Amino acid sequence: MNIIEKNESDGDKQMVGESCKEVIQGKKHRLTNTELKLADYILEHYDEALNYNVTELADSAGVSDASVVRFCKKLGYKGYQDFKVNAAKDVLPRDRHFNPGLEQDDDIETICKKIFLSEVNVLNRTLASLDTNELKVVAEKIEKAEKIVFFGSGGSLIVAKDAAHKFMKIGIRAFVYEDIDLQLMSSSLMSEKEVAIGISHSGSNRNVIDCIKNAKENGAETIAIVGQGKTPLSKIADMILYCSSEETMFESESVSTRIAQLAIIDAIVAIVAFDNYEESYTAIQRTRRATSENKY
Repeated sequence: MNIIEKNESDGDKQMVGESCKEVIQGKKHRLTNTELKLADYILEHYDEALNYNVTELADSAGVSDASVVRFCKKLGYKGYQDFKVNAAKDVLPRDRHFNPGLEQDDDIETICKKIFLSEVNVLNRTLASLDTNELKVVAEKIEKAEKIVFFGSGGSLIVAKDAAHKFMKIGIRAFVYEDIDLQLMSSSLMSEKEVAIGISHSGSNRNVIDCIKNAKENGAETIAIVGQGKTPLSKIADMILYCSSEETMFESESVSTRIAQLAIIDAIVAIVAFDNYEESYTAIQRTRRATSENKY
């Protein structure tokens, strides 16, 4: 196998053929005391550590989130997520990278059964962990807001667009922007009369975190829909709604993640609609009429 060299921004050269363990061992002599502490923790708890998000790893190793990111960059990776992508090759068989519950020789019926059962289980776990009092408070904040703005990237952006569509149908002024710059600009212009909702299952998406920070600094109410556990996003949002996923090293790629996120959104939309039933009913009729000409 040919080993290809890759130039990194810090001037180092990382061998693509090397495992992450080898990279850590080879660069231990260049690490600070804090980074050495983190390196030792990762090497001693390798499989377990790779299932953590950045905040969970930092807490477990007794370092800061920023130290984890600096450590990964010193090893030659772009950040913690890039480190995990490469580390996954050390611990996961190739056929488990898409979904750890599936095997390459599964037939179509088995694949369908496993996927459907996984998503049902995720919905049940999410339902069991939901705090209905928190949902009520979130609904009340949305009802009182002059407008709500959703923020998300990748699969979470798809959920954000679906959420904005559903809230608009019941008469709530809801917005979402695909362009990252527009997301950042809109968050910087939010006010105390508005609600910002950040969706990120990993809770580590830098753009979503920056948007929620901007909105919060301007006095807007901030809500995060994230996965279980401590995350950078859940640290800064005023309110947090947690959703589950099937067990996988990359929770943000979980095929069931969007199902749980959509279910939470659907529940909030229904609560808001029934709290203001006459207004919501009128809005639904008006939006249906407005779009009816586009349908046969």
